[in-house]
Amino acid sequence: MQDDDVAFGDIQFLTGSPQRRSVLQALRAEPARPHELCAELDATRTTIQRILAGFRERQWVVKHDGDYRLTVTGRRICRQYEALLAEASRAREFGPLAAHLGPVADDLPIDALETGQLTISDERSPLSALSRFTEWFRGVEGRMYAMTPVVAQPFNDIGVELVESGTDIDLIIDRTVLDQSMTQYEPEWSFAVDHDAVSIYVHDTPLPVGLGLDDERCCLVAYDEDNNLRAVLESTDSELYDWAKTTYEQYREESVPFEALETDVTAVGGER
Repeated sequence: MQDDDVAFGDIQFLTGSPQRRSVLQALRAEPARPHELCAELDATRTTIQRILAGFRERQWVVKHDGDYRLTVTGRRICRQYEALLAEASRAREFGPLAAHLGPVADDLPIDALETGQLTISDERSPLSALSRFTEWFRGVEGRMYAMTPVVAQPFNDIGVELVESGTDIDLIIDRTVLDQSMTQYEPEWSFAVDHDAVSIYVHDTPLPVGLGLDDERCCLVAYDEDNNLRAVLESTDSELYDWAKTTYEQYREESVPFEALETDVTAVGGER
């Protein structure tokens, strides 16, 4: 514990002032003297001397012929600190997506997030994610595999357009979406049920996220507790695509083909 306390103290020292990070970065670029650092960073000599003394105490820098230069541990500290800052920035960027994925994201390939295109809905642009997903959906080529925890008219309309243009769709919905589709969107529902190009699977419990895949692309769709679309992550990255495909297949295995439920559905909006 004592070693951990010392290390934590070093972290507190480094993060206690943005100028300390600036001095590390400057010395990583090239060795420098205190007056050079003062001029480059617009800091007082007293401030720079205190920072350098703290670095020397931790053996992050050494002084040689009047120049201060980073040690190998100092370079590593600088690199890791910048990586942490970058990760914190990425976490804030992806927060609206991550907060609404739930356990389904436990094995989401984290590195693959860097290659995806993220669209977030916020107060300034509340419909950004919805608009982007609509564009992605319209661009489907080949067979489409999808699962969705919501039903909405725009998605129904695009689905009909895709089927009429020759696209096959495998769709996973949950019981809530099934009930809403049958009662509120009866014409589109009948079209889907009666069309050979559409295969519908019903999951017994609520679906946590939306997923879409075609032959080359995947799309992860996050909804909040009120079923508002909050974030869309789309990618052609093979690792993220494989994750999305595996996740889709797992949910499909847990679902029942709609035709197997027809004996339990006596009429549109009927009881099961």
